[in-house]
Amino acid sequence: MYRKKFIAFIDILGFGSLVEQSAQMPDIAKSIHDALVSMNPSLLQETMYGSLNEEKIPKEELEEAKEIAAFMAAKLSQLSPVTISYFSDSLVLSAEADDIVASQTILELLAKLSIKLWDEHSLLIRGGITLGDLVHDDNGPLFGPAMNQAYFLESKEAVSPRIIFDKHCIEAFRKIKTFEIFEALINEDEKYCYMSLPSSFRYITTSSTLAFSRSLQLETIEKAQAGISNKIQAIIDSNPPSRVKDKYLWLKNEMGEM
Repeated sequence: MYRKKFIAFIDILGFGSLVEQSAQMPDIAKSIHDALVSMNPSLLQETMYGSLNEEKIPKEELEEAKEIAAFMAAKLSQLSPVTISYFSDSLVLSAEADDIVASQTILELLAKLSIKLWDEHSLLIRGGITLGDLVHDDNGPLFGPAMNQAYFLESKEAVSPRIIFDKHCIEAFRKIKTFEIFEALINEDEKYCYMSLPSSFRYITTSSTLAFSRSLQLETIEKAQAGISNKIQAIIDSNPPSRVKDKYLWLKNEMGEM
């Protein structure tokens, strides 16, 4: 029953406390709602295999271009499917181990999602990525040793706002020639290879296909990147609880890797 798959388990940091605050603060409730909507599998699927540079397409051709892009995305999704599930503040993405396009698409999606949640909602994510035995069906069962390990990596090992890779998982990725462009996404400490918000910015603005588009989407990301240090420092200066402050201090230190 099990299939060998890459799996990423992702969690939004500080979600529980935000929900508690939302009962008295409608703005926070709306932000939570919008953030969770952005993690919806159907919306992630729409942008999984790229997006149109709409501002460079003549208005009279835009609808046709959108139809063609949607058709191509649907075909690519059939050829290289990424299975996505989400519940509460958690997201799970998986792909067949031998599907190069789908497995690397997961990394691209996570980089873009990390930036989007930070830029639009000031939210950080943490996660674990591994390779192993898994059952993960669309709108169906999700279980297996790989799911257990991905959850363990996120909940017990990641600690900081980052997504860590099992050693055998990153080794499998690095055996793939096309993974070279994703090296800009990867940092490393004494124990784990990982991706973070700063490394996501670095990858998207220097190595991804979006980096060469000069689109409004890229300009928005570059603007968010330029403001990240001030935004982090403002949160640190607000004197949050020490366990929260430590995560932002780690992130501030991580900025040196951009």
